[in-house]
Amino acid sequence: MSKIFAYEIFVYEIILNAVVKMEEISNGLKILKLLKQIGNIIKQSMKYECKEYDITGPQGMLMGILAHYGEMKVSDLSQKLGLSNSTVSGILDRLEKQGLVERIRSKEDRRVVYVSVTPEFKEKFQRHFKEAERKFEELISRASQEDLNKIIEGLEALKKVLEMKGNEDLKR
Repeated sequence: MSKIFAYEIFVYEIILNAVVKMEEISNGLKILKLLKQIGNIIKQSMKYECKEYDITGPQGMLMGILAHYGEMKVSDLSQKLGLSNSTVSGILDRLEKQGLVERIRSKEDRRVVYVSVTPEFKEKFQRHFKEAERKFEELISRASQEDLNKIIEGLEALKKVLEMKGNEDLKR
């Protein structure tokens, strides 16, 4: 999630809390509030899971993406995380010092940098991410298949609406 979008959600939440006494709250504000609450729940869970391995939530998210997708360009990793290249570079610096990731310059284009997990990471953390994925699956399995389908359909519909032409101002 970009910093601008996260800030906008924060502002909308303040507005929502200010108008909570009103009978009608717009659907947009309801959606933003729910997204923020869900994001906070996931963030807290990541924070707890990563604490035992001495990495931060954002570092854990980055490592999870690399573990899942394999070697990636820094720019692609930034896009998947919804963070700027400079923010991701800072996270990578710290992970590189811990020996968990390595940067590899492209032989074809020296400006392009790829990132991958180290063998040490694979040995140390692979089980952790499998366990975190299993725990999340366990959590969502509490919902019926019908509810899960509705959640997925709803999120896909929201994504589609937000990506529609004319929403360029949201992509700043």
